[in-house]
Amino acid sequence: MNKANIEILLGLLICLLMPCAHADLDFNTVCLQPGMNSPILECNALVNLYNITDGDNWINNSNWGNADVDSWFGVSAFGPVEKFVWFLDLNDNNLNGIIPSNIGDLTQLVSLNLSNNDLFSFIPSSIGDLASLEFLLLGNNQLTGTIPNELSSLTALRILQLQNNQLSGEIMPYVTAMTDLTDLWIDDNDFAETIPAEIAQMVSLEYFSAQNVGFTGFLPNEITELQALEFLLLPGNDLSGKLPHCIGRMSGLKQLDLSNNQLSGRLPVSWGALNGFEFIGLTNNQLSGEIPDSWSQMTALFGFYLNQNRLTGMVPVGFGNMNAMNQFYLDGNDMSGSVIPAAIDAWYQQIPNRSIQFQGFTDEVFYADFDGDCVVQ
Repeated sequence: MNKANIEILLGLLICLLMPCAHADLDFNTVCLQPGMNSPILECNALVNLYNITDGDNWINNSNWGNADVDSWFGVSAFGPVEKFVWFLDLNDNNLNGIIPSNIGDLTQLVSLNLSNNDLFSFIPSSIGDLASLEFLLLGNNQLTGTIPNELSSLTALRILQLQNNQLSGEIMPYVTAMTDLTDLWIDDNDFAETIPAEIAQMVSLEYFSAQNVGFTGFLPNEITELQALEFLLLPGNDLSGKLPHCIGRMSGLKQLDLSNNQLSGRLPVSWGALNGFEFIGLTNNQLSGEIPDSWSQMTALFGFYLNQNRLTGMVPVGFGNMNAMNQFYLDGNDMSGSVIPAAIDAWYQQIPNRSIQFQGFTDEVFYADFDGDCVVQ
C-alpha cells in the first residue's frame, strides 16, 4: 500500500473517531473530491474546525469546501502540488465552538489567528505540534482551563496573544524559554503566579502586557536585563516590594505601567537615565519620598501618573523642560505647599490634563529604605 492510500485511510479513520454532530462539511465530499490539493490530514483538520465552530454561520466562509484549499477564506496554503497551510486567519469571524484537537495536524502553520470570536473550553495540547508557529493569536475569546504544557514546545513563537479569556493556573513557566518572543499579551485572565527570575531569558521581548492577571510577589530585578523591552504594562495585579532600581539601565523602555499594585519604597534615582521614556503609571501604590531631581532628564514624557501614593516634597524645577507633557497627575499624595514650584507654574498650567489636588495623606509611615546602587549601562 503506497503512502497516498495510507494517508486516505488514516484520514477516514480520524473522521470516524472524531465525528461532528450536525456536520456542515462532509469529509468524504470535500477531502476526497477530484483535484483536492490539501493533504488528507490537513483537509480533515480544516473541515473539523469548520464544523466544530459552526462554520455555516461564520461572517465569511467563502469557498470553504472546494478543491483549492488556498481559495478558502482565511486560508493561505503553499506547495507545488499539495498545498500546506501556512496562514490561518479567522479573526473576528463569528466562530462559535472549541479549538479542535487535531489542529496540530496543520504542521506547516506559521500563523494562527482565531482572535475576537466565541471560542470556549481549553487550548488543546496538540497546539504544541505546530513547531513552525510564529504567531499564535487567541485573544478576546472565552477560553478556560490551564495552559497546556506543550505550549513550551513552540520555541519559534514571536507573538503570543491570549488576552481577555478565562485562563487559569500559570503561564510564565511555559514562555520564559521563548527567546524569539517579541510580544506577550495575557491581560485579563485568572493566573496565580509570580514573575520568575527566568524572565531574563526572554531576550527579544519588546511588549509585555499583563493587566489584571493575578501576578503576586516581587517584580524581579532580572526583568531589567531585557534590553529590548519597550512596553512593560502590569497594572491591576498584586505585586509588592520595591521598584527595581536598575530599570534605569533599560535604555529602550518607553512605557511603564505598574498602577494598582502594592508597591512600596522610594522612587529610584537611576530611572532618570530613561531619556526616551514616554509614559509612567504608578497610580494607587504605597510609594513614598520625594520625586528625584534626576527624573527631570526624562524630557520625552507625555504621561505622568503618580497619584494615590505617599509622596512628599515638591515637583523638581527641572520638570519645566518637559515640553511633551500631556497628562500629569499627582493628586492624593502628601506633597508640600503648592506642589508645583512657582518657577514652573506656567509650565504646569499649560498641561491639558492635570491634577495635584487632595494632598495630605494622613497615615504616618516611616520608610527607611535605600534604592541601592545601579550602574547605568
